[in-house]
Amino acid sequence: MTSLPRSLAVGMAAAVLCGGLTGCSSLKDLTSSSKPLGGGSTSAARATPSPSPPVSASPSAGTTGEAVVAKLPARPSGPLDTGSATHRLKQGTFSVQLTYWTSDNAKRYTAESSKTINVAAHIEDADSSHRVTVSTFQVTQDDGTRRVVAATDNGKFDVTPPYPYNTVVTLPQATTGATKLTLTVRLDLLVETAPESNSYYRSTALDTLTLPLLTNGASE
Repeated sequence: MTSLPRSLAVGMAAAVLCGGLTGCSSLKDLTSSSKPLGGGSTSAARATPSPSPPVSASPSAGTTGEAVVAKLPARPSGPLDTGSATHRLKQGTFSVQLTYWTSDNAKRYTAESSKTINVAAHIEDADSSHRVTVSTFQVTQDDGTRRVVAATDNGKFDVTPPYPYNTVVTLPQATTGATKLTLTVRLDLLVETAPESNSYYRSTALDTLTLPLLTNGASE
C-alpha cells in the first residue's frame, strides 16, 4: 500500500479536525494562527503596562518634625561690659576725665536689676596753681519712658590736680520693658581766674553713658 506524503497526511487530519469544530472557518485558522489554544492574547498582555511605583512627595518643612527656631533679639554691647569705661571732656584750657566702673555684671542688667556705678572725676591738662572745685555733681536716668534724677551731690569739692572727685551712684529701677538706660552726668565746676585770686568762673561738663538692658527673650 502506497503511503501518503507526510505533509498531505497532516493537511487531511487538520481538515477532519476543522470539520468537527464549531467556528473554524478554514484550515488556515489552525495551521497559521499563533494564538495559544487557551484563547489568551500575548499581544494584549504585552500592551498592559505594569503599575508604576508610587512617587513619594518631598518632605516639607511642616512634615519633617523639625522645630523652627526663631532668632532672638541680641543685646547690643555696652561700655561697662568689660567692667570700666573712661571718657575725656574738653573744657577750654583743661579737660575733665571721667572714669566709670562697676563690680556688677553689666551684661546681665535688666530694667528691674540693681545697678551700682562708681564715678571718678580728674582734672587733666591744668596746673595746680588755679584752684578747681566741683559745686554740683548730678546723674539723670532716662529709660525712654521716664526720666528721673538718680543722684545729686552739692558742695564745694576740691579737684585741683592731683585731687579727684569720687562718688558711688545706685540707679533706681527702670520702666518694665525698657531696652536701655541713658545716664546724663553733669559736673558744675568753679575754676579760679588767677592763682590765689579767690575769683572763680563756672564751667559745666556734660557726659552721657548708655547701658543696654536685657529684655524678655533677648540674648547677651
